[in-house]
Amino acid sequence: MPKRRLYAQTVTLYHGDAETRQVRRRVLRGVYWQHGRRRPPDVSGTAEAASALLVVPETTARYGIDYTLEPGDRLCPGEGPTLTWAQWPAFVPGSRPEVAVVQYVLPMRRGNTLHHLEAGTWWTGSGTGAHSLTT
Repeated sequence: MPKRRLYAQTVTLYHGDAETRQVRRRVLRGVYWQHGRRRPPDVSGTAEAASALLVVPETTARYGIDYTLEPGDRLCPGEGPTLTWAQWPAFVPGSRPEVAVVQYVLPMRRGNTLHHLEAGTWWTGSGTGAHSLTT
C-alpha cells in the first residue's frame, strides 16, 4: 500500500475569533483523521465523550502559513459548513457528534524541519479530559 493513502481524508478546521466576532474556516485535504466516541461511566449514568486525532503533513499544508490550529478550535470531518458567529457556540460535540474540540496541538519536527502537525482530543480511563468535549 502506498504511504500516501494514509493521508487521504479531508477535514475542516474552525477558529472562533471573539474580537472580530467571526469564525475562520479552513478545509484541508490530504490529512489523516481518526475520530471515536465512547461512554465513560459517571455518577448520573453515562456521558458520551470523544477522542480524535488529526495529522497534517507539512507537504499538505504549512502550519502557521497555510493554516493555524490551537486548543479550543474545532474540527469536522469532510468539507464542513460555513459558520456565523451566532452559530459558533452550538458547534460542539454535544450537539454535533461529528465535531471535535482541539485539546492539544503538537508540531512534530524531523531534525530542525517541521515534518507534520498532530492535533486532537483524548480521554483517559477515568473519563478525565472528556468533559470539555461534550459541552
